[in-house]
Amino acid sequence: MRVSTVEGVFSQAFFSVAGAGSVLVTALALSLGATSSTLGLIFAAGPLYLGAQILGPLLLSAAGGSRKKGVIAAVAVAQGVIFLVPLAIAFFSPSAALATLVVCFLGAHLCYGAAASVWTSWIGAIVPRRIRGRFFGRRLQPAIVAGLVAALAASILKDLSAPGNTAGLAGFLRKTLGLSRGIWGPGGEHTAFIIIFAAAAAVGAVTLIFFKAMSDRPARPQGFNVAVLGEPFRDAGFRPLLFLGGAWFFAINFGLACWQPFLLKDLGLSLTAIQIHNVILTASMAVTAVFWGKLVDRFGNRPVFHALAVCSAVSAFVYVFMTRDRYWWFWLEGATSGAAAGGIEVIITNFMLSLSPEANRDAYVAVFFAVIGACGLVSNLASSQVIGLFPSVVVLGPVSILSLKLAFGASALLRALVQFPMYRVREPGAVGFRRMMRSVTADARLWLQRRFPQPVE
Repeated sequence: MRVSTVEGVFSQAFFSVAGAGSVLVTALALSLGATSSTLGLIFAAGPLYLGAQILGPLLLSAAGGSRKKGVIAAVAVAQGVIFLVPLAIAFFSPSAALATLVVCFLGAHLCYGAAASVWTSWIGAIVPRRIRGRFFGRRLQPAIVAGLVAALAASILKDLSAPGNTAGLAGFLRKTLGLSRGIWGPGGEHTAFIIIFAAAAAVGAVTLIFFKAMSDRPARPQGFNVAVLGEPFRDAGFRPLLFLGGAWFFAINFGLACWQPFLLKDLGLSLTAIQIHNVILTASMAVTAVFWGKLVDRFGNRPVFHALAVCSAVSAFVYVFMTRDRYWWFWLEGATSGAAAGGIEVIITNFMLSLSPEANRDAYVAVFFAVIGACGLVSNLASSQVIGLFPSVVVLGPVSILSLKLAFGASALLRALVQFPMYRVREPGAVGFRRMMRSVTADARLWLQRRFPQPVE
């Protein structure tokens, strides 16, 4: 468990810079001339990563049942592919480098997805069930700190690499450091991206050392047995979780491809400013992760998910009202969405391990992630097409609103509606939401009384 915690630090540092959803990848693609359709393929890496986890049983079979060998092999291939990205930037034309980026990015996340499926069941076999919530919460804390430091450092390097205006946060840094002409002058952005993605690939490769140091937990290799992969759908206890997971990932991926372009173009934020938001978000995740883990261990996954789903819906709805004059809401949203995301990440993993049988967990994990990945991919592509049917500005009576904001509002509504599928999930030992809130409120009141005792008259 200690080795896995250290491995998580390096993994998160890599994914924060060169993984699915990284704004640095989006900025690189835009600098190479990416169109909206190309960006759509790049944003498909996240759902592809989840859907590729259906390949976990095949990877486990190829590794002879050794989860350790399977994970190391898949991650080694993925990291080798990622190393091609900085080479392509350095030696290929922009169009060829962009094509290489897309192919390598999707190929690497295909391998990462297959490895993640096996890793989840591997760590589930290592960590005792009674402490999984706390373990995942504590493992998440140093990992997200490492991720935000890596992403922030890379974003500052990119923003200062080439000449630019002196407005905004990036401009302030240029003036303060005397770098108005950039670190490397004209064309410095090109050099910065080579350094950033070469360093990210090297950091990602370090994880192989820690995977090798972890103790193996072999499993029975199953391959692509249709009967085995169909078992989670036939399991009456697990099937509602499949529906819940699919609904949730459909909701959070709706309009996701619009988010970073909205920040960069409509709000005019620099990469450094966006990473400051990520610092707030990940700091919120780090502060709250162990708290959510303790609540999950005490009350169950269901009631905690109810609270966090509402918080996530409110965070998405904030973007409907965000403008260049009110972009400070961006920082507040980072705190609330970070708290929700950290808790939901712990809950989804713990929920899946709690409801899947030990004997066939690898297949259950693979099917679960394949379902949520497919739902996320459909949501991402469908929302992009639907938003494309609207003009850039939609007039609703006396109000004019960006069509991108319609996607943010729809995502908020869908997140709120996920409350209803949750009631179908039966979790042994879980308490009701109201009972949890009464207990938490009573504990808070008791803490306040001890912390600030009333004077005796």
